[in-house]
Amino acid sequence: MFIKKTYREGKKVKSKSLYSLGVMPEALERLYWLRDHPENFPKDLEKAGFTLAHIYKWVLAIEIRQKENGAPFDVYI
Repeated sequence: MFIKKTYREGKKVKSKSLYSLGVMPEALERLYWLRDHPENFPKDLEKAGFTLAHIYKWVLAIEIRQKENGAPFDVYI
């Protein structure tokens, strides 16, 4: 599972990987661990503007298999 930033170059939408959490289900376990140990929040994510609130949103999205906008998505665990 990767944390990616999407951006537009002209008419194309591109993405850049910012951080890897590993493969599922270990990635979900890592998110749980980060949520429970906020003092170990990755500096790379912090520099990219992410916070503990994002971890909570990502965990919820994975658990309910639904994006924040309500769109469904597949999670392969």
